[in-house]
Amino acid sequence: MPLLLTVVLGFAVVSNATAQTAAPTVTVKVGSFTKRAVGTVTGTNSGDAACYLSLKDDQGKAFEEVADFAICEKPKAYAGKRVSLGYTLATVMADDCQGDPSCKKTKAVALVKSLTVLDAKAGVPNVAAAAAAPAVAKGQTSFCTPLETVVFSCRAGAKMASVCASKDATRDKGYLQYRFGKPDSREPLELMLPEGEIVANKAATGEWTTYAGGASSWLRFRKGAYSYVTYSGIGRWGPKGETRTKQGVMVERDGKLVASLKCAAEPDGEMGPEWFEKFDVKAKGDGDFFFPD
Repeated sequence: MPLLLTVVLGFAVVSNATAQTAAPTVTVKVGSFTKRAVGTVTGTNSGDAACYLSLKDDQGKAFEEVADFAICEKPKAYAGKRVSLGYTLATVMADDCQGDPSCKKTKAVALVKSLTVLDAKAGVPNVAAAAAAPAVAKGQTSFCTPLETVVFSCRAGAKMASVCASKDATRDKGYLQYRFGKPDSREPLELMLPEGEIVANKAATGEWTTYAGGASSWLRFRKGAYSYVTYSGIGRWGPKGETRTKQGVMVERDGKLVASLKCAAEPDGEMGPEWFEKFDVKAKGDGDFFFPD
């Protein structure tokens, strides 16, 4: 009964893009490096210091990135595919070493740690391909890509839960998706709901509510008899009525709580009143939500 979450180390999207030929370049900031976030893979080459990934951007301009060796192990998996690049800061052998294993010189790089195959037309993650791809790079705080907005994301024990929305999402277009799995590993995600690209008010139910001493928000994603609920709130929940916060993910079966995971820290995301209004997400008959102890 899985749940989900994710964030990328050092990522700050500085431009937006579509898959059209004239689209602007999508870039991300990784430490002091500014890197392309999207490209079409044209080749891979396993070198002495790292895997070298050859790509072309949406304008057809060729570029190369340094990647994790694991990416070169499956060259056919990404050949010719348009992908989102997940980076992490790393140290590799310096070029001066020329492959000499005894050389101690190193250099800092923005290393491509993960690739997520994108829909070539819409410029959004291909769900089936993403599920089979490595989960996330080390240090990430959500499972969302640079082309998505983090609605909710937090770590809970050894797992992470994330709710991601396409950048173009409104109440009438785009998609919302819940993702759950083990971060900092190459394992595929355990759960993605919905399995297709569904607009927010059809993908989930939920609400933002105020009450004496606080406020709360929650989103519920259903699959058969099971529901997966991300929540965040503040209220007078202390032993003597002190103000406390609660954040986490709940798993329900036929409306009954069967598992509860609490966020290790305050979650990232935009699950506030403006978000619920913009996307027209409502409780729709399942408004009885109670925060777990």
